[in-house]
Amino acid sequence: MKNKMLYFIICSLGLAYFTGCKKSEYLTDGGLSVGKTPLTTYDYLKQHKYHLFDTLVMVIDHYNMKEEVNGAATFFAPTNYSINSYLKIKRDSVRRIDENNNYNLTDMYKDISADSLRIYISKSRITLMTAPLQATIVNNAANTQTAFQRILQPKPAESWSSAPIYYLYYIKVRGALDPPNVVAQPNDPNVDLKAQCQTTDIEPSSGGMLHVLSNNHTFIRF
Repeated sequence: MKNKMLYFIICSLGLAYFTGCKKSEYLTDGGLSVGKTPLTTYDYLKQHKYHLFDTLVMVIDHYNMKEEVNGAATFFAPTNYSINSYLKIKRDSVRRIDENNNYNLTDMYKDISADSLRIYISKSRITLMTAPLQATIVNNAANTQTAFQRILQPKPAESWSSAPIYYLYYIKVRGALDPPNVVAQPNDPNVDLKAQCQTTDIEPSSGGMLHVLSNNHTFIRF
């Protein structure tokens, strides 16, 4: 009986130690995340461990834009989901004409130019916390109208932190820049289109800034 009791005590102490270590590791703060990467912008996209940019890299390669992307002051990267969303819209469109029709990357290359990708290359260095609270025009490499903005998010009721939460938005300007605090009418063809960034302030070794647009963004169409 004594041996069994001793065995039980040893096992209990071991379990308590293991649990305590796991808890300690969980509670240990690793500090602020580091946005710097030793990879260039292009290599970061190409080597992403979840392959989130494989289709984007194919588009960059097709237009021989590797150096342009690496040299961008800021690059707003659309994900595979964004490009696939565009392809689906086009595919559905041609299939309304003939259900056997298809639309793929090869077809897309015939319909768009390299400037379609240059829309996402900003000529200014943009970071989340230095972005203005009002939408502000920023020049892009395609010489079309785009803007950017930092927007304060509503705080959830169960939030444990008092720190403000901001999201960075990249904006496709249609016509003139929308006035602040004006509610756009539904289906207004002139309303600006906003794309939220899901990841911000990645600093590649090639210089500039890299932001990742939300998966809900639709390539070119916003």
